[in-house]
Amino acid sequence: MRPTTDAEVLERLHGADVPPFALLCRQRPGAPGPAPVELLFGDVDTGKSLGSSELENAETVGSLDGAGPPGAAPGPRLLALLPFRHLAEHGLPCHDDGTPTRVLRVREHHVLPADAFTDPRLSGAGPLEWRDAGFTTTDTQYEDLVRGFVASDAARGGLNVLLRRDWTARLPDFRPAVAVDLFRRLLTAESGAYWTFVVHTGGARPLTLVGATPQGHVGVEGGRVVMHPLCGTYRRPAEGPDAGDLVAFLADRKESEELATTVDAELAVLCGLSGPGVRVEGPFLRRMAHLLHTQCRLSGPAAAGARETLSRALFASTVVGSPYADACLAIHRHEATGRGYYGGVLALIGRDGAGAEELDSAAVIRTVVVDHRGEARLSVGATVGGRSSPEAEAAETRTKARTVLTALTASPPAAGQAPAAAQAPASAPRASGVPVFDAAVRDALDRRHAALSSFWTEGAAAPAVGAAAVLVLDPGGDPVAELAALLHMVTAVQGPAVLVRYDAPGAAETLVRHAGPVLLASGPGRPDDPGCVRMAALRRTAASLVRERPPGGPPVAGVGLGFQLLALAALPEARVVPRTGGTGLAREVEVFGRPVTAAFRNAHTIVSGPDGHEVVALGEQTVRGVQFRPESVLTTDGAGVLRRLLG
Repeated sequence: MRPTTDAEVLERLHGADVPPFALLCRQRPGAPGPAPVELLFGDVDTGKSLGSSELENAETVGSLDGAGPPGAAPGPRLLALLPFRHLAEHGLPCHDDGTPTRVLRVREHHVLPADAFTDPRLSGAGPLEWRDAGFTTTDTQYEDLVRGFVASDAARGGLNVLLRRDWTARLPDFRPAVAVDLFRRLLTAESGAYWTFVVHTGGARPLTLVGATPQGHVGVEGGRVVMHPLCGTYRRPAEGPDAGDLVAFLADRKESEELATTVDAELAVLCGLSGPGVRVEGPFLRRMAHLLHTQCRLSGPAAAGARETLSRALFASTVVGSPYADACLAIHRHEATGRGYYGGVLALIGRDGAGAEELDSAAVIRTVVVDHRGEARLSVGATVGGRSSPEAEAAETRTKARTVLTALTASPPAAGQAPAAAQAPASAPRASGVPVFDAAVRDALDRRHAALSSFWTEGAAAPAVGAAAVLVLDPGGDPVAELAALLHMVTAVQGPAVLVRYDAPGAAETLVRHAGPVLLASGPGRPDDPGCVRMAALRRTAASLVRERPPGGPPVAGVGLGFQLLALAALPEARVVPRTGGTGLAREVEVFGRPVTAAFRNAHTIVSGPDGHEVVALGEQTVRGVQFRPESVLTTDGAGVLRRLLG
């Protein structure tokens, strides 16, 4: 007979032979009150990847398209745990540490109230002892790691990358009951997490993950695909946040541009998974017990199933960096070992109340991983760029680790006391004496929102009917589909966009003969690099377009790198120089007689004339372009600029 009370269900987690299980507290944005806790029991399958034969062909569990048939009973069907090494499936560099993909096939699904975990009599775990605890690297060593990256050409070229360090400890006599008690402590001491969770894999060599992650990744809900990019960290003082400091944090240009860069990276992913109608909301504040983060919500009509959406979404750029592929390479170079599940994804797939397929997932950060020997590891990191302070980034990693460890060592509340998420809001700002979300903070967030591209925040008009297709040249060099946001914008403002790979047979001739507009997209690399075969091919294509496209016909245009290639071919005195002052920055420029706040992403720029003045735009009848990225969320009138380039 199955247990009939919450206490009887929980008792199954304290036995001698506990089956694989997961505890999930998923705090839906805007949902009133504390979220319930979901308890999943099931069987765990292990494979090399999400699509591996070990998982696909498991005789007793069926396919990983595990949401069940349309109209199936609502509820979760599987919980997938994807390691960071999954990036290798997308051709991206990473240390292959052999960490497997694990999938919990859900056999039982129980929904428990949060206060079921506030009674210490249900614990049964005893006192928790952390032995041999500490970071595996000193602050000085981590600061040297950051300092070395800041001095690199990659950082000067605008690369932002999350570099990790590890905190380790031994937990003698660790068992599932201890994990449940740690989960109870997280519910008590931490608030604002996107997911608070325990996953226990069971078996002879079980692995247990306990965490409270602020970072949602990709989801499918109500027919829309949703992402939650998060970046920026405000460390709350023990006596409560200071309103002036919080407003200064929200006004900090570095913080706002880092979030926007993360949003750009996630937009590129989302647009590849969605149809027309992508929207950006925010930024918002995600308030946790010791930290505040800024994040946005991206959404668009879902164009793929849950499993395909999950597989194609890679991992959150927040835990990697931007540009994505370059950040993966930097992680591979600067981190000596594999990340295990850190930076990976926990994903829940099933059916919603209406019987539609549903996906919810969270990044595996702020998570302690404990193996069968009781060896625990907590990985934390800071996003490092060309303007980073080594001391500040080291302090951020200490704060993130302390946040998790403080929550895990907190005492459970007395019986009947509500968990932290249900208690009164955190202390008020010291400077204003009003709640954290006071008028000044709302105004600061509103200003951040107003500075974003209206194309993404307000939605685009329907594309022109019967317009000629735009051929978009893919300059290659990056296995991640970063052109999806540009293609989305081209389709919305001009008409259908058709991607042509630069090295496809007859690509240059196809572009020259096309009766409609041609757009050379941006990408990585220096356009005049004499040793790069790819750039040599791109320069030949750009020269053919400038030379052979008929005058007065549809324009050939370029953005970013594409603009630079056209400028070198069209302007006799054009030359390439390194961009000064860093990249990825928004600045005010005048384009076609109008002021535009524009996002400059490339590490190099085009200058011309004896005084070496920067060429921001070309507005000739046939050859046009802009040095910046119109599809960026930082470019205020990107759609209007693109319309003038292609029209």
